[in-house]
Amino acid sequence: MSGSSETNQSEADETKDEDNGIFDAVFVEEMDLVLELTEESSIDHVNVIAPDGELFAERTIPTGVRRETIQIGTSYTPGDYEIIAVEDEEEQATQSLTIEPDVDITDLRLARNHPEEMVEGASDIDIRTETIIRLENDGTGPDEIVGLSFSGDIPRPTPSNFSESGIYDTESDLNRHTDSVVLLPDDEILIYSQLMPFSASGDNVSCSPNTVEGEFEVNLESAVREDPTSASYMISYTGKDLNECEIEVESKT
Repeated sequence: MSGSSETNQSEADETKDEDNGIFDAVFVEEMDLVLELTEESSIDHVNVIAPDGELFAERTIPTGVRRETIQIGTSYTPGDYEIIAVEDEEEQATQSLTIEPDVDITDLRLARNHPEEMVEGASDIDIRTETIIRLENDGTGPDEIVGLSFSGDIPRPTPSNFSESGIYDTESDLNRHTDSVVLLPDDEILIYSQLMPFSASGDNVSCSPNTVEGEFEVNLESAVREDPTSASYMISYTGKDLNECEIEVESKT
């Protein structure tokens, strides 16, 4: 029994050594899959297999190349990928890598309460009505946020048939919606709403000197993931009307 165990361990170590003799590192960097090969590697191409078992990419590796990048973009399917090293049409080694985003809404602030944090060039109406949202991607793949919406106890919930992204275009001076924002792996960004969810012209909630309390939800639609990212918040309104209302937001625990 002891001899069998040692033999199995030796075979496992040999497989591990064989893999290490080809791939020095496999990882995602921004929007690319990066393959770093050892100096001992002599493979002629690699195949990347998607989670559904289909071929995602194939690359020829010229002699002497030690680093190859494969664009992932934001049209990939999240999940486990197999990177197969091939030499003379024979598989030499395989590396597995999970590529998927993990996006959270980590902070939400009303621009009216934090005007100094609003995007440069924002108008008075933007500051009175919009939100500042911090997003983090703790995953291993990039994400593309294509939609921002609000629901619940706020003055202007997002209509269900709203066709724009709802995200402020910080690259334009025309005060419009951007098509999307990209969130790279292990990164964080600020986005700004372009929906006026806290406009005093909305009639979905009221403001009272006795304080009106409620709850609302923020949703992010992704081009990569099927399920939206959501966060819920408690909110209170204190004042005679929405024009002169003090609005406080607190993350729901």
